[in-house]
Amino acid sequence: MIAFPRTLRFRLTVWYCAALALVLPVFGALMYGIVSHRLLDHHDGMLRDQAAQIRTILQDQEDCHILTPAQREALDHLGRIVLLHESDGGHEVYYQSPEMKGNPMAPTVGALGWRDAPGAGPGPAFATFRHQGMTWRILSQPYQARSGRQGVIRVMEDLGEAQETLRHLRFAMLLLIPAGIACSALGGFWLSGRALAPVDRIARMAREIEASKLDQRLPHPGGQDEIGRLVDTLNHMIGRLEASFLAMKRFTADASHELRNPLATMQNTLEVLLARPRTVEEQHAALESLGDDVARLRGIVGDLLLLARADNGRVELEREPVALDGLVQALADTYQARAGEQGVALAVEAAGPAVVAGDERWLTQLLGNLLDNALKFTPAGGRVTVAVRRHEDQVRITVGDTGPGIPEASLGRIFERFYQEDSSRTRGRRPGSGLGLAIAAWIAQAHGGGISAANQDAGGALLTVALPLLAGSLDGH
Repeated sequence: MIAFPRTLRFRLTVWYCAALALVLPVFGALMYGIVSHRLLDHHDGMLRDQAAQIRTILQDQEDCHILTPAQREALDHLGRIVLLHESDGGHEVYYQSPEMKGNPMAPTVGALGWRDAPGAGPGPAFATFRHQGMTWRILSQPYQARSGRQGVIRVMEDLGEAQETLRHLRFAMLLLIPAGIACSALGGFWLSGRALAPVDRIARMAREIEASKLDQRLPHPGGQDEIGRLVDTLNHMIGRLEASFLAMKRFTADASHELRNPLATMQNTLEVLLARPRTVEEQHAALESLGDDVARLRGIVGDLLLLARADNGRVELEREPVALDGLVQALADTYQARAGEQGVALAVEAAGPAVVAGDERWLTQLLGNLLDNALKFTPAGGRVTVAVRRHEDQVRITVGDTGPGIPEASLGRIFERFYQEDSSRTRGRRPGSGLGLAIAAWIAQAHGGGISAANQDAGGALLTVALPLLAGSLDGH
């Protein structure tokens, strides 16, 4: 079985040739029909003119049964003519021009009566006969003498010249149509190669761009045609891949770092325990430390699994009306004990009801992460304020603290996974996993809102969550 190449260039050439193979014969047939009609119409016009001249000659006398010498002389010079008229209920030939004598078509033309002739009727009728390899065009024109006698003027013309012209035209078409298709195939193959050359170059260069070379971009051809738009699309895709690879590498490195620290601490604790016998108190303290590290590991792994499921769209949210003002107040009550232990004042400011459509469990985690973050960085004697306010079709929840604030360089990054600051804001405090604010950002986005960070003029950080209000609650009820 023959295997044909499956390149786009080959397919374009085949489609182009197939289209021409359909169009050219149709076009040739139409052109042949038009030329044939025009040639036939030209001969028919000549035959009509002859019939009109003959009729004029026959009208010179009352009855044409006997032609005068002058009429015969005039008719003898008008071509191939046969005249018939009624005689005793039948018809008879009463004149044949000299050119008809000896013509092989004369018996056939004479034997045809005007009632029997193909197409004969009240008006002129044309017929085409082929006899002994020759094609003739015959016009039968009924007429009536002044005496009332009915007759038929029959003139004929050899179509040999027209047939020869049509024969040459058929030969030219049979020769030129395949030649045209062949030339078009060669030209189409060459043109498609020229048109697809930039695509081949782009494909070659794209194959050279590996995961370690995602900073490279394909050269733009300069135009805004299909090739230019393809290059723009591929470059944007490579840019997104580069960002994804960098984020994945950073995520892997950060995750490894976060998991390595508690594991190293656990290993050191176990080595100390095994180095020499320990008292019960020492063993209890070591086990408590191990328990804290295990809890931290479980928290990190749980957060990683949550974010991985969120990235894959596998976390389902229940959409129910949730009163955020009540949720914030209830959550603040649970954090009052911790705030009191740290010597931090925790206050809630709610300006009226604020209802959103969301999942109460995830919204509780979102607000809990923000409160946990604020209490973590607020020193003793400080204050954490949670405010719930409606703004147009949104509800905005702000969590402000009186801590050291967020460095300007970190404002745009604190919602990244595993991002932690190396500043006075975290000094002396137990480091977290760096995933709490990333989870908060995902929950806000999953509810159709967003989260942002800023520093207050009086000092301290201010985190703001904006969520769309439930449509039925926009009127304040």
